[in-house]
This record gives sequence, structure tokens and C-alpha cells, in this order.
Amino acid sequence: MSWQAPGNAVLLIASFAIGQGSIFLAQTWLVGRGDLELLARFGACFSFAILALLVVDGGAVASVARRVALADCDGDTAEIRRCFWSASIVRLCVAGVIASLASLYAAWTQDEFGRAYARAAIPALALWAFNAGGVLDGLKLSGMTGLTGVASYLCSAAILLPASTLAPDKAGLLLGSALSAGCGLTVILQLLVLRHVGHLPGAIWTTRRHCVALAREGASALLAVLPGQLSFRFQIVVCSMFLGPEATAIFLYGRLVAAAGSQVLEFVRRAHFPLLVRNLATGTAPAWTAFRVQRLASWLSVFISAGLLAGGLLISEVTRGATAAAALVVCLFSLGVLSGALSSTLSQAAQALGCYRAVAVSANGAMLVCLAASAALSAWLGLAGLAIAEVMSHVVMALCLWPVLSLRRASLRVPRGLQ
Repeated sequence: MSWQAPGNAVLLIASFAIGQGSIFLAQTWLVGRGDLELLARFGACFSFAILALLVVDGGAVASVARRVALADCDGDTAEIRRCFWSASIVRLCVAGVIASLASLYAAWTQDEFGRAYARAAIPALALWAFNAGGVLDGLKLSGMTGLTGVASYLCSAAILLPASTLAPDKAGLLLGSALSAGCGLTVILQLLVLRHVGHLPGAIWTTRRHCVALAREGASALLAVLPGQLSFRFQIVVCSMFLGPEATAIFLYGRLVAAAGSQVLEFVRRAHFPLLVRNLATGTAPAWTAFRVQRLASWLSVFISAGLLAGGLLISEVTRGATAAAALVVCLFSLGVLSGALSSTLSQAAQALGCYRAVAVSANGAMLVCLAASAALSAWLGLAGLAIAEVMSHVVMALCLWPVLSLRRASLRVPRGLQ
């Protein structure tokens, strides 16, 4: 249906506003109180926990969604169920590895908050292995993926306020448990949605070959997304090492606002992904086809980037202290929203064509540039150096992917069933 993609985009944006908005409001309350130490601790732990969940998911949002979208076109319900269980088996193995690393960190760290948070958040990894986000996306229900996914954010935000009055170990325990509870609730809600639409993952036989193939595709898709996530976490470490805890807290708070703009664009692109897969199957110019399908996201990137820049400058002029400093961080990273939109659209086009390896290589090259630039420029330019490093990584990503898509144009053929 023509309304499905815009409808899913609206639901994803609304879900993001509810989920991330709740975290933002709770952190704003901490900034107002001047409790930057808890903000820095929670922000860092929550950020790395989300990264761990992303790794556990194993790129299923792209790989499983692509397979399910194609299976749904053919009416192959068995393949849809097989994709869910194959992905879940692979993700459960990954969750075991990440849980072991989290346990080692909890035993090694001297940070009481971090130790308690890691131990309490470990159940979230096992629960997340059974999430159905990729299946819902492939069935053109990405909006429901977003709505069900707000649970983790709402639970964490609700606990963050009372946790500010507790000792670090108790605060970490409550906040880590909130993440686990939220992940469990998300998985339950997603399975209920699948049951409602008639695609509840019932018992079906899967093979080692199918699991390995899906794991390979998912790993390639994950490697395309992971570098950007690692770059952000590396910048957190750089801030804490060279700029201090207060600067780290301000960076996390201001960066959250700028990242919200990029996330809105990602939701719009994600809602149009099944349509992009179909259009590229019959198109002859992958890059231009991607920008045509994703024209809404492209225009929104311009307005969001300009809005963040203007809003940040205005707030920095009329406020003082931590709020004004965070507003300046938003200004610094506003250009990254625009440059990131360019590279992300090209990346999604390559993923829709199944060119996961090319995207992964490009993303990792961009990450290396970002890491080197962040380390070199942060000591010289402070937070501005981190913003410049991010834009540089986006430019490198786009320059690497454009020739890949241009070369792919000549090899595209119209599938016989779509002629």
C-alpha cells in the first residue's frame, strides 16, 4: 500500500520521540540539578549497553528484513518463520559471548556504578536474541518495531530520576535491571504483533547452512553500521580521558540532541527500505534511484540540520552554564546530520542490492579516519575536533560507496518475474 511507508515513518518518529525523548527529559533534569557525574556514568553505560544489543542483533534489521521482504512477495510464510529462528539461534550465540565480556568487565572495573549496571543488564542480551524487529521491518511493519522498542528507554528514564538519590552501586543495579525489563517487554510485544498479523514464529525446521548464510549476511550488515557506533563510543572515551567528566556529560547531552535528528532520518529511510529493494530490482541507476525513493529523508536532512544549527545558536545566547554549553555542542554536530544523510542513503542502496561487503569495507575505512581525526583534533580543538572528525568519516564513506554503486549499474538485470 502507498500509505504504508509514510505511516511507518510517522510511527517510528513518534516512537523515537517517546523513547529517546523520555531519556532526554530525564537527562535534562540531571543537567538542571547539576548532577553531571551521574549523567556521565549513566550516559556512558547506557550507550555501551545499546551498542551491545546492536551487536547481539547481528545486522538482522537489514539482513532478515531483506529476506523477509522477498519471501513476503512470494507468499513464502515458511521462509519468514525460518528467518526468525535462524537469526535467533545465531544471536543467542553472540549474546553468550557479549555476556562473558560484560562479566569480565564487571569483575575488573573499579567503578561501582558500572559494575552493578553491567551485571544487571546481562539478561537483556539473551532476551534481545529473540527480538523480531527484522521480521516486522520486512513485513512493512517497521512502525510497530519502533513502538514496541520504546519500552527499554521508558523503563530506564523512569528509574533514572529516583536513582539520582541512591548510592552508585544501587543506582547502577536499578538502571541495568530497567534495561533488561524493557528488552523483555519489547520482545513480548513484538511477538504479539506477529501473532496478530498471522506470522507468529511457530515450530519449523531450520538448517545449519541457513543459519550460517544468515549469519554471514547479518555480519556484513552489522559491520556496515558498527563502525559509526564504535566511533561515537571512542569519542566518549576521548572526552573522558582528555576533557574531563563534565565535558563528557555535556558532550553526551548535546550529542543526543544532534543524534536525534539523524535518527529521525534513519527511521524515514528504514520505512522505505522494502520499497527501495523492489525499485532497485528493476532500476538501472542504484544511487539516483536511492535518492529518488529517499527524497523525503534527503529534504528532511537539510531542514533538520539548519534547524539544529539555528536552535543551538539561539539557546546558547539566551541561557547560561551547562545548557548553553550543550547547545553549542548541538551546533557543532548539526552539519554531521546533513553529511550523514548522504552517506547513509548510499549505504542503504548498497545493502538493498546485497552489497554488504562493500558497505562494511567503506564503513570501516570511514571509522579509521574518524578515530584518527578524533584523537588528533580533540586535544587541539576540543569538542569541535570531534564534530569535524565525524563529518570527515561521512565524506570518506560516500566517496567509497559512489563508485561501487556506479559500477553496479552496468550489472543490473530486470528479474524475469518483474518484467
